[in-house]
Amino acid sequence: MQIVTEVIVLDILVVGAGPAGLAAATVAAQAGADVVLVDGATWAGGRLALQTQPLQGPRSIFEGQNGVDFCRNLVNQASDAGVDIRLGTRATSITSLSGGGFSASLSGGKPAISARAVILSMGSNEPVPSFPGSELPGVMLSGDAQEMLNVDGKLPGKRIVMVGSDNAGLLISANLMDAGAEVVAVVEEGSRLVGSQVNLEPLLAQGVQFLVSTQVLTASGTGSLELVELRHAASEVLRLDVDVMCLAGLRIPNMDLERPEELVLREQAALGGLVPVHDKRMSTSAIGLYVCGDSSGVESGAAALESGRIAGLSATQDLGYQMLHAADLISRAAGRLGFLRRGRRGSLRSSAKNALAAEHRKLA
Repeated sequence: MQIVTEVIVLDILVVGAGPAGLAAATVAAQAGADVVLVDGATWAGGRLALQTQPLQGPRSIFEGQNGVDFCRNLVNQASDAGVDIRLGTRATSITSLSGGGFSASLSGGKPAISARAVILSMGSNEPVPSFPGSELPGVMLSGDAQEMLNVDGKLPGKRIVMVGSDNAGLLISANLMDAGAEVVAVVEEGSRLVGSQVNLEPLLAQGVQFLVSTQVLTASGTGSLELVELRHAASEVLRLDVDVMCLAGLRIPNMDLERPEELVLREQAALGGLVPVHDKRMSTSAIGLYVCGDSSGVESGAAALESGRIAGLSATQDLGYQMLHAADLISRAAGRLGFLRRGRRGSLRSSAKNALAAEHRKLA
């Protein structure tokens, strides 16, 4: 690595230190590349690193660990491989350089980084719904409540309603209950609960009320949240006395930075929204720019890991690094992705990925 007029020159910059970014950075460094990994958060592992419940997915990947332990191991592997991990450092823009490669501007006035290749792995965001009272203190995204509890060590409130019944909402509800909060109800706008039975059971055992076909009408209180009004089954109005409302909506891919003009984005509902056009090697329409994890489409943590491995290996191959059995490792990771995408939802994601790959071939 060399420094030229405050601009760091290296092989690969990975933006985002979630599971996919950690996996991508690790395999790239193991192949011999100089790798810097940046993330605006003060911890590595993304939301998965805040998961105190056992992780779901293939035991061959998670081995029954919770997210905290699993991500600690990912960080250790990256560090052992020689990855330069820089937390509290957010990339604000990625710009193509005339001679090839990219320059990344960083937050806080830190020196820009130039790299021969960039891997975007910025995870996903929870959209913020709008309803009367949604701006009140005490109304928050479920991920923010999880961060407050597991990073700051603060319980968001004593009486909580969780809006959204996907696995994230259910697991965060259990996390909050373990910390001493009362989850008064889990609210689902749809006609059925979304999360898996294994995540429902601990909440049912604690007497948590589940309300399907229910939508939020208003949140109110003097200075902070005190009351939530819900419309249940299209007619009945329910009132809950709570001090926190957690919103666990469907996540959308994070592309929250200035990007090169060559990077083409397309709307893919099965993948959560707007994602970069990319092929099965995770290479985008901008030569030398790769994408993985939820930034390439919202899927499971296990799928994020595999896409990260593919992106890291592809980037090093294209830079000329020779890693033993790299092609076989990419093939195996792709095979595991195929396994993870079985079922109705998985087949929709596979179809969306195939459409993106077909467009990538046309743009190449």
